[in-house]
Amino acid sequence: MGRPGPACEISLIREPDLAAIARIEKESGGTWSQAMFAEECGHPAAIVLVARRVKESGHWSGIIGFISIRVVADEAEITRLAVTMAARRQGVAASLLEQALIRAEQAGAAHCYLELRAGNTPALRLYQKHGFVASGERRNYYSDPLEDALLMAKRLKR
Repeated sequence: MGRPGPACEISLIREPDLAAIARIEKESGGTWSQAMFAEECGHPAAIVLVARRVKESGHWSGIIGFISIRVVADEAEITRLAVTMAARRQGVAASLLEQALIRAEQAGAAHCYLELRAGNTPALRLYQKHGFVASGERRNYYSDPLEDALLMAKRLKR
């Protein structure tokens, strides 16, 4: 699958990363606050990964994306995925998704689910490219603006 341009490291979130992912969430039009992310990180079923870009000096720069996935029994659900505007269309989201799915399988998930705005074409293409298929919809699920949610599912290799 596609990889980010310059080197990118995917790792588990650390507490100092919370402010950065809250900023990316806001930039992406999301509604989760830093406190909500802190609560998610403390949830035993949650796996939160971040992507960092490498600087020319070889040191890691700030966070450029994140994904949150929950694994309960044999099911995983992607709850959040966002990348900074400057790092989009460079494979960062794909790398985050691939790593999250690997970790979900390792945690025992056999299926993965998600929902997204029906009009979010870039996200829809990303998920389809990674084997997700439409499994339903929720009418008028999102507000501001009002929009349907598309439900998607994928069987994992496990």
